[in-house]
Amino acid sequence: MPKRILFLYNQVTEAERYGPFGDCALAKDVDSIREALQESNNDVISLDLFSPAQLEDFILKNQPIDLAFVIAEGFKSHPQTLYNGHGAALVRKVLSKYNIPYTHSNIEGMENCRNKDITYARLLERGISVPRYLTFETHFYRNIASLEEKVQEIGYPVIIKPAGGGNSIGISQKSVIHDFSHLKERVNELIQELGHATLVIEKYLTGPEYTLGIIGNTVKYILPAIAFPKGWGVRDASRKKMEHKLREKLEIITESHPRFNDLVEIGVETFDAVLANDVLRIDLKEDEEGNIFVIDVNGTPSLSSTSSLSFMASMIGVEHKQLVQMILYESMIKYGLSPNCFFEEFIKGLKVKFVKYESSEVA
Repeated sequence: MPKRILFLYNQVTEAERYGPFGDCALAKDVDSIREALQESNNDVISLDLFSPAQLEDFILKNQPIDLAFVIAEGFKSHPQTLYNGHGAALVRKVLSKYNIPYTHSNIEGMENCRNKDITYARLLERGISVPRYLTFETHFYRNIASLEEKVQEIGYPVIIKPAGGGNSIGISQKSVIHDFSHLKERVNELIQELGHATLVIEKYLTGPEYTLGIIGNTVKYILPAIAFPKGWGVRDASRKKMEHKLREKLEIITESHPRFNDLVEIGVETFDAVLANDVLRIDLKEDEEGNIFVIDVNGTPSLSSTSSLSFMASMIGVEHKQLVQMILYESMIKYGLSPNCFFEEFIKGLKVKFVKYESSEVA
């Protein structure tokens, strides 16, 4: 029997997609995800998420809802929720109020994934390597001088970035800092751009950078990793928008690559440490000695057709719509929602394309 799926997203135009709205979705991407959900032979209803009241009203008018497929980062009526690291959890709190299951990670998992200071703390608890770092509250900007000694302990160069959010909001080529004078300048710029926020200042690693995608829960399905060329620079929002046009320069890391198993082991440990569900993209980087560190995790990685996750999937013959359907299926199974026979058979054939990893843990 078809399930009723509520598709939640934050849609903006290309002209609106900057600053706080930089992590919102374009109409073409919303349409392609909706089409993929509809092709799963389920009943799909959609909402461009604006406010908590709008969501509650929509839920009350459209019950019953079996599952929410959520790519919304927060509420457009409160732009800070789109980048402050708490919006994805807030959306899930509203859904939980009405006992509606949802895709991607749970409330705690989203807080772990969308706040870099919490992410790093969780990973360190599990013995997973992260760069040397410190957190700085810009509300206490008057005490920035006290940072100088702590930053020197980390050692320049450092990179400074907002603790919350995704899509490299607040990160630019100017984020790599080589002296304290430029650190103070960058803090001022971030306050102007985002208002007061928690910042993470961490050792800037100069080795190769990778990104890895994982789908699933207890059983995890591993996508090929992407290695970025040396000298690629900081992957800020503008660089990420261009990456899909420069894919011939990227190295695809599959099972035959000597780094694949190392990346997968760290990726799976990270998935479990942050209590992720359904899908996670992990960014990793090496230091000069070749040691691998986790530098970011994304509990709601972009599902646009030009995203890193879609590119990874294409390398094993998985189309964009099939990637979306795989995430939907894993979430349905997580909640004990029996997929229709057609969908079950389709996903069974799709899974053989992935590297399978069985974990003893699940959030």
